[in-house]
Amino acid sequence: MNNNYTIIRTIYENVFQRILECKDNDTGEVFYSNIITSKKVINLINLQDLKKLNSNIIECYNTEDRIYIFTKSLEADCIKLTDLASTDLSMKQQFNLAEKSINLASSIYNMTDVVQQKILDLKRLYIDDNNELIVDCNLIFEQEYDIADNETFKRLGSIIHMIFSGTEIVDYNISDSIPPDILKIIVRCLTREYVFPNDALIELRRSPIFIMIFGEEIGIEKENEKPENPSIIIHDESSEDILNLYLGDEKPPKKKISLSKEIKRAALSLFIVVMVLLSGNAIINGLNKNKDGSTETINPGKPPAQETPSQPGEEKPPLESTDIHFSEELLDSIGYEGAAAQRDTEIYVEGNSSLLVVNDGQDKVKALFAAVDFTDADVSYMLMKQIGVSGKIKSQYDTQVQVVFEAYKDGVMKSNFHSLVNSYDDIWSQFTVPINVTDADILCVYLEYEGENKVWIDSLLIDVIK
Repeated sequence: MNNNYTIIRTIYENVFQRILECKDNDTGEVFYSNIITSKKVINLINLQDLKKLNSNIIECYNTEDRIYIFTKSLEADCIKLTDLASTDLSMKQQFNLAEKSINLASSIYNMTDVVQQKILDLKRLYIDDNNELIVDCNLIFEQEYDIADNETFKRLGSIIHMIFSGTEIVDYNISDSIPPDILKIIVRCLTREYVFPNDALIELRRSPIFIMIFGEEIGIEKENEKPENPSIIIHDESSEDILNLYLGDEKPPKKKISLSKEIKRAALSLFIVVMVLLSGNAIINGLNKNKDGSTETINPGKPPAQETPSQPGEEKPPLESTDIHFSEELLDSIGYEGAAAQRDTEIYVEGNSSLLVVNDGQDKVKALFAAVDFTDADVSYMLMKQIGVSGKIKSQYDTQVQVVFEAYKDGVMKSNFHSLVNSYDDIWSQFTVPINVTDADILCVYLEYEGENKVWIDSLLIDVIK
């Protein structure tokens, strides 16, 4: 960045950062210098991810103790999304803007919650002359810690509402001028029914209005629609499916033919399965007889313990789900020495035990209950992909806990993420938390809550979400 500039004024300052309005002495252009000095705030920001955004960033870099983000003003060359949405937009323009908004949410979904919150602010979204969505990345932080819950879907729903109605959502009052299929997407965003922002994009592109405008579904593989049973569509009398019937290329007679074929295929498949089962049963009975005969001739000459040396390993009890990502060997390999969950052999769902996090006081407790070592070849395939952490949870008293993710690279925390989960005293409830891990060696997963209580976790699974 050219150092030949003049500071016009300080437009924002707190103990975490200082934002200056500056003027380049060579070109006369105005720009903003955002200097972040708080170590905690610095840890919340991934500059490489920020650089990938379609934004007003001129340059950004970090030094040993601070981050510098230089941005240009968007007021002269762009129009605010809120101002554009209040004009008479065509349906095609509205769908294009909605697509760009969802793509933006997808591109930032691996960032920390507070950074996602700042970016998906209606006041920071602009449209340039090429109808591209531009983000004002002159971010202001009022706190130096991440927020407790992810607001991406809630803010995405508000943005889509603004695009299609020209107004903001006030007290959950949604405009009645929005098309029903778009209204459904907005509601699902507000209620967080989607796992990833791309789920909303898929539903948007499957909208009857979208298909009617653009002619076909864009970016959705045709194979994903093949398994759908045509008979279900024939008997579904919803307005959406009726519109699909008129817009699509398929005709009802062809669907009846395909239904008859499906019945024949099902009958043939059932016959094949029965034959395979009968054949398999006969083979297994034959093998069991041979095994019994060979055992009688071998046993007299050898002690029972030496009969089959390979068998003891196969007779061990199956590995419990909680052992895969929580074992002494794994914790030693990643060098973890902090608070961790303990085994409970009295209350569990499957296997012989569960993981238990106990809080004997009123203060906050935070304990590790799972970890992923991405340097291990067996789990390295999950890196740079969308993964989900799922399990079953139960507590001594009804409470709300936080599942906390911390990703480390070369011993330094690169990102963290929080998600609230409800836990009940009378039932094991299922939870699933998605997360994107981009560049990390280790992912630590903690359980955090306040107040005297006991919380159990079982049926733990961490894997790529397909």
